[in-house]
Order: sequence, then C-alpha cells, then structure tokens
Amino acid sequence: MSTYSESNFNTTHYNLARPSYPDEFYNTLIEYHDSTNSAHELALDIGCGSGFVAFKLIDFFEKVIGTDISSTMVSQCRKTAKPNENIQFLVGSAEQAPPEIKENSVDLITGAECCHWVDHEKFFKESFRILKPGGTLAYWFYKDPIFIGHDKANEIYTNYTYNSSMEMNKDDTFERYMGPYYQQPGHDYLRTLMKEIEVPTKYYKNVVRHEYDPVHHGADSTKTTLYISKKITLPAFLDYVKSWSAYHTWMKEHGSKYDIAEAFVNELKEAMNWDDTFEFEVVWATVYTFAKKK
Repeated sequence: MSTYSESNFNTTHYNLARPSYPDEFYNTLIEYHDSTNSAHELALDIGCGSGFVAFKLIDFFEKVIGTDISSTMVSQCRKTAKPNENIQFLVGSAEQAPPEIKENSVDLITGAECCHWVDHEKFFKESFRILKPGGTLAYWFYKDPIFIGHDKANEIYTNYTYNSSMEMNKDDTFERYMGPYYQQPGHDYLRTLMKEIEVPTKYYKNVVRHEYDPVHHGADSTKTTLYISKKITLPAFLDYVKSWSAYHTWMKEHGSKYDIAEAFVNELKEAMNWDDTFEFEVVWATVYTFAKKK
C-alpha cells in the first residue's frame, strides 16, 4: 500500500489505533506448526507493518525476519527492536523475498492483515520456494468491526467504507465516502474474507481455513481463537478510522473541505445519539488460513 510508504506516515499512531491478536490465536498457530514436528529456527513475517507480529514471534523462534514494501515501516521497526533481540527487518515484498532469505530456509511464514493486497499466484509460489519442506504458511486478517446491537451504526459504517456518495446522490459535487479510495481488488477481497483465493494444492497440503463472522455467529469468543473485540468510545474509533489507507487518500484530494473521519464520527453521534463518553462494543470478522509446504 503506497500510503503506508510515505515518509510522513505516522507508524506509531497506526500501531496504537489498530486491533492486536490474542495470545490464544498464537497458541493455535504454533500448535498447527508443531503438528508435523517443524523446527523453530527462522520465522518470516511478510507485510510486517509496525512489527507487532514479528516481535511476538520472538517468543517462539530463534530468529525472526520482518519484511515490508514500506521503508517507512521498516525504519520504524528497526528503531523499535532491542539490541539483544534476534530480529531483523528488511524492505521486501510478499512476492519476492529479499536476497538475505534463502531457498528452503524458513520454518514459518506469516502474513497478518496484508495478504488481500498481494499477487496471490506469485505469493504462493515464492512462499513455497523459501519455506523448508513441511514448513508452515499462515496468513490471517480481520475485516470490518460490527457494532454489536446497533444496526444503524453498521449501515453508516458500510456507507463510509464501501459505498460512493456520488452514486447514491447525483447532486453531490464530490465524493463524500471513502469506498472509491481503497485499492482494488484488495478491498473487495477483504470484504469477502478472501473466499475466492484457494491455497494451491500443487504446493501445499493440510490446509486449514477458519472463518468467523459476528453477524452470523454472534459475539461469541468460543467460535474462534482469532476473536477480536473492543469496548471503545467515539474518540478511539476516530483514531481507528484515521489509520485507514483510504482516509489518507481521501484527505489528500478533499482535505481542504473537511476531515472525513470527523464527519463519519459526527454522523454516528447524531444518528445514534452518542457522545464522546458513550462506550460501545465492536467485534471484528476474522479469518485465518494455515498450510504446510509439500
């Protein structure tokens, strides 16, 4: 994502505003990884962003490498790393690992909240090349937060994140929603939890895909270990919206008019009669996919 590569992108704000992943999920990941007696020598986190998955993997692997196409993100991760941590951050893509990562050298590849953006054919092929035989490929992401018990809030959210105001209202002289400002087809893949993309069986076996959607399954933490929920206020939600790539793209084009994240939150305030102190629950739809190299 080009937005996250810009030199003035606030990586600290991004890290604080975004959801994190529960320890129970990492346990699920490691249990799957160990199911074929895989080694714990080297883990690679692609699309590492601000690095919180890569830093977590230090608990389980002797060495961890994080890669990202954004030199801004990589630079921040390098500053965050402690001198005694066996972790390295490199600029590189999911489709082409940096030359430091050799063929058949990686025990685990992870991709968190990034694999809907990649060229999937190249990604699967490159992961196969650098994984050890029997190594694990694991990728996961969350979709949209669901406002539990507040259908009108969910409707407003969908408008701002997926729809076009100019298509809905022919009198609009500029686009008032962020839907058209997301990179495609990645945003559509996110919306469908990447159902269209299958792990190629010519490269991988023992594929596990686990999907959770609070709309269909309810707000039930027993349905998945990748259960992400928060009780938040509108100021915290505002920070979350301001971490979106589409927000930054929209603001580049229309920011002189107003702040679209603030307009979004103000519409929620008016429609729901919420103030800045009201606390509401959101639960994210999630999916994880695990596979073993043949």
